[in-house]
Formats: sequence, structure tokens, C-alpha cells
Amino acid sequence: MRKSYVGMGFLSLIAGLLMLFSPEAWTKVVVILLGLAAIVNGCFNLFYVRRIFDDDYFRRSIIIRGILSLAVGLVAVILPLVLAATVWTAMVYMLAAYLLVSSLLELYASIRLRASGVDTKPYYGEIVGSIILAVVLFVIPAQVGLVLIRICGGLLVLSGLGIIFWQWKNRGVEHYLHQKVVD
Repeated sequence: MRKSYVGMGFLSLIAGLLMLFSPEAWTKVVVILLGLAAIVNGCFNLFYVRRIFDDDYFRRSIIIRGILSLAVGLVAVILPLVLAATVWTAMVYMLAAYLLVSSLLELYASIRLRASGVDTKPYYGEIVGSIILAVVLFVIPAQVGLVLIRICGGLLVLSGLGIIFWQWKNRGVEHYLHQKVVD
């Protein structure tokens, strides 16, 4: 029985239960984590990405994106911890709008990079991911979003239980296989 898989199963179970029974708290955690990711992304853009390509338009778009990421990230982390639920909903919408604007700026930057012969395939995943997260964040404040979070929580609970059960059921198989190989 692999302890890392059992631990992952228990983490999935706990996250799923939190999503099932407290979707509002789960949403706050996700927005704060997205805010922290935006801060890291902004720093990465300002200190590394803007130096990749020697083009003034590219650098300006990356600097704008980096500063926007830092500002929105700081607001996403600070506001939910300080202010009430009304501002919380506005923060979710602002973060969703930021993700859309950020994905458009990154699309522009990747087009500029591709025109100079740089491989831009790694950037498309982030662009698509940002758009998907933005759509999810636009839906989350509504009641439909809470239902979707609860459904995902239920699926996460089931997957966590499945991992734990599978590891428990096959706990002796690894020892048996290892013993046969050694003999």
C-alpha cells in the first residue's frame, strides 16, 4: 500500500467534503490561491518574460500584464480577508475580468513571439486555462456555481474514497510482487 496515494486520497476526501458542505469558503480559498498565483505570475513576467524578446511592443504588453497581475493578485488576497461578502462577489468578477484581459494580452505577446520564430505552444495552455477559469469565476457567485462546486466536491469525495479503497484492497500485492522478484 503506497502511503503517498493514501495521503492523496485523504486530501481529495477532505477537499471534496469542504466543497460539499462549505462551497462559499472553498470559493474564497480558490480566489485567494488564484490571487497568489497572479502575484507570482506578475513577478515572473516583470523579471523574466519581458527580457525574452527584444521588441518594444512585446515588452510593453508584458509589463502591463505583469503590473496588472500584481495589482489584481494583491487585491484578490487582501480584500477577501478584510471585507464583507458584497465586496467578495465584486472581487470574483474582477478576478474573472482580469483573467480574460490577461489571456488576451498573452495571446498578443505569443503572436509577437511566434512572428519572430519562437515556439509559443506552451503559452496556449495558459491562455485556454485563464479563459476557462474566467468563465468559471463568472458562474461561481450565482447559485448555479454553488451547485457546480458541490457536484465537483461529491466527485472529489468519491475519487478520494476510491483511491483509499484501491490502495487498501491491493495492500498485499506489492509486497508479494517484490518478494517474487527478489527470489
